[in-house]
Amino acid sequence: MKMTDLQKLDQNIIKMLADHKGIDRAVKGRNLAQNLNIDFRTLQSRIEYLHKQGCAIGSIDNGYFIPTNEDERRAGIIKKQRTGIAINNAVNGYTLAELDWIDQLFEEVDD
Repeated sequence: MKMTDLQKLDQNIIKMLADHKGIDRAVKGRNLAQNLNIDFRTLQSRIEYLHKQGCAIGSIDNGYFIPTNEDERRAGIIKKQRTGIAINNAVNGYTLAELDWIDQLFEEVDD
């Protein structure tokens, strides 16, 4: 893949992230989105797309960064794994919940 194969927005995201090599130089997603004049969800979606294209873009609580070594890459991967586990737990809870769960909760209070 070459830079010119990407749409302009994705090119701009990569250009901005090039200034944030290393976990200690992570940029807050909201700041990055603001600088690109897009909303945060669009940024997240585009970075997800870039991941699929083979771009190693890390994310931690402090923001997005380009990993410069395996420890930084691992930190970004662990963050994504934890997010995936949290999402999986939410889906399981939602799937297994009774549809009248809220009524059941209030019945216990009324008794």
